[in-house]
Amino acid sequence: MQSSSLIREGEVFFRQWLRTPKSMGSVIPSSKYLARALAAEVAWHPGQYIVELGGGTGSITQGLIERGIPKDRLIVVELETHLFEYLRDRFPESRVIQGDATRLGEILARHDIGTVGTVISGLPVVGMPFEFQKAIVDQGMQAMHGKGNDDGFMLQYSYSPIAPLPAERLGLKVTRARYVLRNFPPAAVWKYTRA
Repeated sequence: MQSSSLIREGEVFFRQWLRTPKSMGSVIPSSKYLARALAAEVAWHPGQYIVELGGGTGSITQGLIERGIPKDRLIVVELETHLFEYLRDRFPESRVIQGDATRLGEILARHDIGTVGTVISGLPVVGMPFEFQKAIVDQGMQAMHGKGNDDGFMLQYSYSPIAPLPAERLGLKVTRARYVLRNFPPAAVWKYTRA
């Protein structure tokens, strides 16, 4: 990515953080190292889609593209209007959708999205009400398992040293797939599968 693109991404991120700091999971955009770590954990086969919840400024999306996921197989769901518009302009070949991740099933049906390989969540779930966490997990798992991908899993990245979602209470198993020191703050990639 060119330095002007990085400056623009930082500017968009900072403006959004000033507007609604609670909607942002960090104080700066995710690093390319975190993006690469997430992309390395994604399970994808030709014909499948990858869904990213909370696309932010697109650093994770860029990492998925650099890994080789076709742009037209990326579904990026972003609720915040300014971030949605930025992502739509930055990734015109991907499907960037403004919407609520707790209604993922409706979004995918409305856009006729087929089999999903992996769902990635960049949503700030730590400290959120259990009902919100459950809705995100239920919708994410249904997006994969309801479309015939019984091996599908969710990836959640977080700056918390412990798993950000209560796996047992949600009927899931969790493992820490990666720990990325070269991110500020350091981040963990958590893999959630059905128990």
